[in-house]
Amino acid sequence: MLLALDTTNDYAGVALYTQKGLLAEATWLVGRNHSAQVLQQAHQFLQNLGRNMDELTGVAVALGPGSWSGLRVGLSSAKGIALAANLPLLGISSLDVLAYPHQRTGRIVVPVIRLGRDRYAVAEYRLRRSWSRVGAERNVSRRELIDQLPELALVCGDIDVRLAAEINAARGDGVVVPTPALGARRSGYLAELAWLRLQAGERDDPITLEPQYLGQPVREKAAE
Repeated sequence: MLLALDTTNDYAGVALYTQKGLLAEATWLVGRNHSAQVLQQAHQFLQNLGRNMDELTGVAVALGPGSWSGLRVGLSSAKGIALAANLPLLGISSLDVLAYPHQRTGRIVVPVIRLGRDRYAVAEYRLRRSWSRVGAERNVSRRELIDQLPELALVCGDIDVRLAAEINAARGDGVVVPTPALGARRSGYLAELAWLRLQAGERDDPITLEPQYLGQPVREKAAE
């Protein structure tokens, strides 16, 4: 049984997954209370299912990009569980999680995570011979996000009503923005992606695994 923890931003997620599939999943608005609520929810799931931590065979964690404090809580919690029980630890990009359920849309999929200060983490994914990310994850402004969208794309993730309206006005029918529920990041997808890696014999090094903040580089002022 695999435990998945997502503390990417203000929405947290917890899921349990086995060879039978998804056992339990929750996504909720946590704000800055990741440390108080996430592991509590994991224990509640185990209690509801009549299971315990000793039955875990792996731990998955969302790596971001996202909130500095949130990601640290998730990764430290996942590392603590994995190291204490000598379990495989698997880190998954939060953008990979967002894009994962949309791979059969026939469009380029652009997941979006709000970084704050009108900045967004984005990437592009497409299905050719296989599903894969195209290029690197990027930190962009709101204007750059809209202007750089492909002509035929599906945009999901942290898209509020105002941003959705701006995208629709600027890009027309070629760019699809799902409803908030359809475009949300789900811990069940995080768990499934990690489960596939676990079954392939993969694991990450708990010592070197780090969050992906994707912060804006600091630019030095030009000499006067």
